[in-house]
Amino acid sequence: MPVPNSQFPTAVAVQYARRLQKLVDENRKLTWEKWKNEIKPLIHTYRERNDSLTLDEDELSEIEAILEEIEDSAAEIFGAAIIEKLAEEFVGALNRRQKERFREQFQAVIGVDPIENNSWLESFMNTAVKENVSYIRSIDREYHNRIETIIIQGVRRGKSMNDMVSEIKRTSGVSKSRAKFIARDQVGSIYGDLTKKRQEEMGLKRFRWRTANDKRVRDSHEKLHDKVFTWKKGADGLYPGTDFNCRCVAEPLEEELFDFD
Repeated sequence: MPVPNSQFPTAVAVQYARRLQKLVDENRKLTWEKWKNEIKPLIHTYRERNDSLTLDEDELSEIEAILEEIEDSAAEIFGAAIIEKLAEEFVGALNRRQKERFREQFQAVIGVDPIENNSWLESFMNTAVKENVSYIRSIDREYHNRIETIIIQGVRRGKSMNDMVSEIKRTSGVSKSRAKFIARDQVGSIYGDLTKKRQEEMGLKRFRWRTANDKRVRDSHEKLHDKVFTWKKGADGLYPGTDFNCRCVAEPLEEELFDFD
């Protein structure tokens, strides 16, 4: 029986992206409420009182204090326990999916459940969780820094309320897009690393490169589709999932599975 096709774990990527974007939405809602109910009225009051679009340092300091409140509240949304749990569940789901698929491929060809040495797994999982915690935190930091720049520079330069609102909305959209990118990129990277490690631990020397086989596959990866490479060298040092946002996967070779002892 041929080896069942390896597949990019799209469902895990979608679920991870949704959960990241939910945090972004909570942060966006918090920021928007503070802007609408506190910052915007304050700017409007100062500008009317001073008959000027620019604010002095004391007036700016009040706005900066509100921005600090936003940052403190966002720290609760992106709390350490919350994002660590999210990262652990994500990495765990990927490990289970990759392990199940590898087992299916072995059983389909030789009818046995591969016996694995998982001594490397705990360290691998811990590292992957830490990396994803860092990525999640970066979403919050970049968003807050950008919002602060928009508002502080806006009032210093006398920008209109509408211009600042447009920039705030655009920044929120960028944060959601970044969350989606991180989810898909990390799924490909971690899933690819798990595949490489498991196949090498089982003594497999080569793999077949499989793309997602759709219009979004980059030309350079399309040229690698269905070709066989060694785990030692890859495609000139490149492996499925390691390139940014890569959805390619590595498939074990049927002849190597038959040689499994």
